[in-house]
Amino acid sequence: MSAVITVALPVFAIIAAGLTAGRLNLMSIADSAALNKFVFRIAMPAALFGLTAGTQPPGAEDLAIALSYGAAGLAAIFGAYFLSQPLFKLTGPEAGAHALSSTLGNAVFLGLPIALTMEGWARPFVTLMLIEGVAIIAIGSALLAPRKEGASFLNRMSGYIIGPFKNPLVIGMAAGFLYSAFGLPFSGPAETFFSLLGRAAGPTALFSLGLFLATQPPPPLRQVGGRVGAIAAMKMAVLPAMALGAAALFGVSDPHYLGALALFVFTPSGVGSFIMASQAGVYQTETAAAVSAATFISVLTISGVLVAFG
Repeated sequence: MSAVITVALPVFAIIAAGLTAGRLNLMSIADSAALNKFVFRIAMPAALFGLTAGTQPPGAEDLAIALSYGAAGLAAIFGAYFLSQPLFKLTGPEAGAHALSSTLGNAVFLGLPIALTMEGWARPFVTLMLIEGVAIIAIGSALLAPRKEGASFLNRMSGYIIGPFKNPLVIGMAAGFLYSAFGLPFSGPAETFFSLLGRAAGPTALFSLGLFLATQPPPPLRQVGGRVGAIAAMKMAVLPAMALGAAALFGVSDPHYLGALALFVFTPSGVGSFIMASQAGVYQTETAAAVSAATFISVLTISGVLVAFG
């Protein structure tokens, strides 16, 4: 429980700091947009590059939990995408933002600090972060892209394939993988540069989220309550159940790996989904509210994981 409080309370405090700055008119919605642009185009790609540039080849157990999360994550993001459109009358990009926030977790800024305190959890946790970065962020980027009216099927498909590689987050992750694949050293000033720049992504994004909430009129609960509830249910209940069920199916037995997987899937909706929705200009209020709501819920879920697997 102490690990959750130590990490979660500063997360809430940074969101509250952004909220306070907005309420006191110290900063505006234009400042929130500028902060989001910095996180999306500079800081978060640097964090993802630094994460992947020094990775080691995976082992058999790493592949098993990667498959467990990968299968569950794909089912969650596509399930949320296709179900949310008729259920909530969403456009394609809106459904993409809904699906991304239903799947993408706050692994980097909430889960990883906890995993690093648990013996044997860090390596499998980073493996899961890589899968999320490569698959979920890329797919979410494609689903968020606006549809071109009158475009042929081949043009739409090529857009879905090429589109994610225009996303700075995907570019940062892919560049890190290539750097690692060529066996280039990643230490000294280069590692320090990407580490320092990447650390700015989390607090800046959280502060921007609070600032956004403060500078927007509160939406009608009837309008967004169902959407936020659906996001929280998928992220905090359905996705974890599918991932842990898949782990049992794939024979994951190492308690450290099971603990890391449980921690990973029970992290709340990541602030990255709000950043990507903000850049696309859709579903910002819903994703911001979902991140806040799921983060409150995660105090209970992550505490449960630490009791069960710690």
